[in-house]
Amino acid sequence: MKILKLLSLGVVLSLLFGADKAIVKLNVEPNHSTVGFVVPIAGGITKVRGKFMDFQLYMDYDDVDFTKSKVRFVIQAKSIDTGIEDRDNHLRSADFFEVEKYPEIVFEGTSIKQVDDAYELQGNLTMHGVTKTVNIPFKATQLGKTQVAIGLSWKLNRKDFGVGVGFKHTSIKNFIGDEIGVEVDFWTRKAKDQGN
Repeated sequence: MKILKLLSLGVVLSLLFGADKAIVKLNVEPNHSTVGFVVPIAGGITKVRGKFMDFQLYMDYDDVDFTKSKVRFVIQAKSIDTGIEDRDNHLRSADFFEVEKYPEIVFEGTSIKQVDDAYELQGNLTMHGVTKTVNIPFKATQLGKTQVAIGLSWKLNRKDFGVGVGFKHTSIKNFIGDEIGVEVDFWTRKAKDQGN
């Protein structure tokens, strides 16, 4: 009898607190999302800005507890675009991203935790054949039932991933800065297999 009562209580609680919970599969809205970067040049005298044009965000979104959501980012390295074709081709070469050998930059999220009015995303970032665990702070600018928008500004050391470690400028030492600014804004939409 006690077991039956406990089971009944569990059903009632689930109805009260879990009825609206749903895991929604979300993809990025590419027309309103950006994966950008900022590279200091010649000791910070100037900066080069660029972005990746081909990327995808996959999210299993928990609309009740955002911190239980799962995320995965995939960037096609060859889609790098700084506005100068020769420079972009050089960045695709073995001197830097070596895109033929390492075509994708992949982030596999392992946890999300709330920090004050923002969040921190932990996971494994794989770039240029190197995988490292990273913590990425971000803000959620929208947490709806079927839409999420996030923005982040973060820094990583390109040499930690072996990007451009052998490159030497012909006349300026440390021409390319090691600390690369990463600026990402994602707006999501419901995955096609879950309807509009």
